[in-house]
This record gives sequence, C-alpha cells and structure tokens, in this order.
Amino acid sequence: MKRTDFVYAYSTVLGHESYRHCSKGSWFIQALCETLRGNADNKDFISLLTRVNNKVNNNEDGIKKQVSCFTSTLTKFLYFPKINTE
Repeated sequence: MKRTDFVYAYSTVLGHESYRHCSKGSWFIQALCETLRGNADNKDFISLLTRVNNKVNNNEDGIKKQVSCFTSTLTKFLYFPKINTE
C-alpha cells in the first residue's frame, strides 16, 4: 500500500491530555471547524492545520495547556474549493 497523500491530525501530542469544553466540545475540533469555516476556500490544508495548531496552543483554560499536531505525506497542495449552495 502506498503511504502517500495522507494527513494525520491529532488533538494533542503523544502522551499528553486533550481538553474539551463541556458544551462547546474539544479545543481541537473547535479550532478546526472555526479555521475551516473562515479560510478553507483560500488556504491549503497544511496551512490551515498550522493555524489550528496555533489556536489550540493559545487556548488556555486556567492552567491547562494543549498542543495539537499533524503528520503529512501529501505530495501536492490540498485545497477545498468554495461550493455555491444557492
């Protein structure tokens, strides 16, 4: 099996905890959805995941801290074109 053109995104680095808001959901999914909603039609996916990492890293809840991560074997830029829903 070819191992190219995969992206693995993780809510946190190995061995650490992943946090979630009791009503809004996980920090990672919140950041991912927000980033995709605002930028998916004009940025490549790796750039979007880098923004997600930044948002998760800067999200603080008291003393809790989290860093998400991803691994990519993409061989080309991946874009999500805007879909006209009208």
